[in-house]
Amino acid sequence: MNKLKGIFLIAGNTVTGVMRGVILSVMLLLAAILILLSLSSNAFDSSQIRNMLMDSGLAIISVLGAIIAILTGFNMIPNEIETRTIYPVLSKPVSRWQYITGKYLGAVGINAITTTLLSILFFIIYIYRAPGHVFDMRLIPAVLMIFAILCTLSAIIIFLSTFMSWIGTIIVTACIWFAGNYAQFLFDMTEHGSGSAFSKNLLAVVHQLLPNFQSMDMRYLIVQEQVPSITFSMISAPLFLQGIPYIIICMLLAIIIFNYREL
Repeated sequence: MNKLKGIFLIAGNTVTGVMRGVILSVMLLLAAILILLSLSSNAFDSSQIRNMLMDSGLAIISVLGAIIAILTGFNMIPNEIETRTIYPVLSKPVSRWQYITGKYLGAVGINAITTTLLSILFFIIYIYRAPGHVFDMRLIPAVLMIFAILCTLSAIIIFLSTFMSWIGTIIVTACIWFAGNYAQFLFDMTEHGSGSAFSKNLLAVVHQLLPNFQSMDMRYLIVQEQVPSITFSMISAPLFLQGIPYIIICMLLAIIIFNYREL
């Protein structure tokens, strides 16, 4: 029980520290403005408005959610090491694995706040603008999957920040997020590309190692009207095949590396 208390105290302090900072407030304000501007256009007829609303709204939540996750997570651990605020924490009966776990749960909490606030704004605008003012229930699992993607991304950020510089963490995480969202493009390049055998094999390895965020993104299925409703199996399959394994692996590696790192 004491170990869990330590983890949640670190998580709570992490969320509080980010909430007091400027980055989260500025990014949320920017995200709200972009949602309002992108969803206020009247350049579409009624038959296209619904798809435009879903596509734009979910895309903004996904992209800006990832940016917020990166900008609020890349310096969580390095900053505390540089400012030496980590030493009083670890001098207490708090082990290093508790510290890493608490930091990750704090990042998850920030993702939850980000996704919730942006989704509420998006849902309000969607109901107001959608034909018939009818809410599409498929948007709820779509938003939950965006949250799952952000949580996976945060695990990668925590892992990288245990041994990389802040700028390296930002660059590598952004590349992983971009590649994960264009996993099908990488797959097509490995299958039908005209490059050398080495480049094809390299792309194939990258495609297998990186998380397939595209398979976790429900936006394409909804916008293209490929499914009348999103079932539990459609959500659980990519989540358990892509999201959860990467979270577990990244957290285990982060704990191992941080446990043996000299501070």
